[in-house]
Amino acid sequence: MAKTFNPFDAEQAHNSWALLTNLREESAVVDIGDGMGYVTRHAECRQLLRDTDGFSSVQGFKAPGVVVPTEDRTLGELDPPNHTLVRRVMVTALTPRSVKAAEPYIESRATALLDALADHGGADLVPAFTSPLPNASTVHLLGFPEEDAPQIMAWAKDLIESGFPGTHRNREGVFGFAEGFSDFAGYIDARIEERRTHPRDDVTTKLLELDVDGERLMPRQLRAMVRNLITGGLTTTSQLLGNLLYELFTVPGLEDRLRSDHEAWPRAIEESLRLAPPVMFIPRGCVRDTEIDGTVIHAGQRVVMGTACANRDEAVFENSDEFDVDRANTSDHLTFGYGPHFCPGAPLARAVARIAISAFLQHFPSGAVRLTDGYVYENVPAFFETGPARLTVDITRSQ
Repeated sequence: MAKTFNPFDAEQAHNSWALLTNLREESAVVDIGDGMGYVTRHAECRQLLRDTDGFSSVQGFKAPGVVVPTEDRTLGELDPPNHTLVRRVMVTALTPRSVKAAEPYIESRATALLDALADHGGADLVPAFTSPLPNASTVHLLGFPEEDAPQIMAWAKDLIESGFPGTHRNREGVFGFAEGFSDFAGYIDARIEERRTHPRDDVTTKLLELDVDGERLMPRQLRAMVRNLITGGLTTTSQLLGNLLYELFTVPGLEDRLRSDHEAWPRAIEESLRLAPPVMFIPRGCVRDTEIDGTVIHAGQRVVMGTACANRDEAVFENSDEFDVDRANTSDHLTFGYGPHFCPGAPLARAVARIAISAFLQHFPSGAVRLTDGYVYENVPAFFETGPARLTVDITRSQ
């Protein structure tokens, strides 16, 4: 079929829900041009995401022809056996226990950020709350100085919005992370070197010291994984929190429900992840010819797992375009991936979102915060993300 949808075009990707519905109805796998196949449905996305032998992650979000050295790849750009080693180290370093231990700090930062907002007047919750809180949480887990968090966030934001995830180049066209973002890379290298001589009880030290079957991560792999944690926190958790607050302001009855029923908070977080996934798709490369629902995906073909599209598959989620805090199966979404590549940062993202929404509802009385008159949702300027670039609000009273 003629090219109708380009997931790597930010403007199109963020305004494509009606088109994605049509693609889902057309076929489980749709040819979207440039040799790319787009997987539209939930069952087929799950099937292919767990097939690491037939579908490679090496290309990742990179544009065709961009080849990244193995030691500089993030976790989502690795295949077994390299992926197995790195993921086991990441999962062991970023344990639920580590996240639980960080919760008091996350709560204190959430409170401090909300206290810094004026009792009356306007504010933009993206730079004031939804971005700095996840970033500070990641910086804390890594064991980096709290005062460095704003600079780290600025570096990460510049990297994400520069197009680097697709091109491995900075805005000036310089190839490579260390070469194109030397200050950011140098900072990470310096913190890792500090942990070699002065180990601490933090995630950076664990990444440095943990081994799998006698193997440890090499220096450039360590740098890539630390960068992965920083940018992943800013991407996934910041957008999750921004989307959740936007829904709090716009979904009828949601704020009242969450104020009266704390047990609904986890479902609200999962429903937000389903309906407005921070990451819209997961690219793969087909290694062997594979038939899916009557369509043959050929070896060498690039395949885009349309997880955002699959999250609205009517065969799985009834009234799939609606936010339903009582949806029984909302956690079946594919936002964090599926199978061997399931996101190891998912527990942290969920914890930060839960703590943030709790702090927000405790800090402001009902109806005290509303979107500014004439507010228009504008998506962040990254082709693979869903989240508000701005969240401008009017505050009428703070407790």
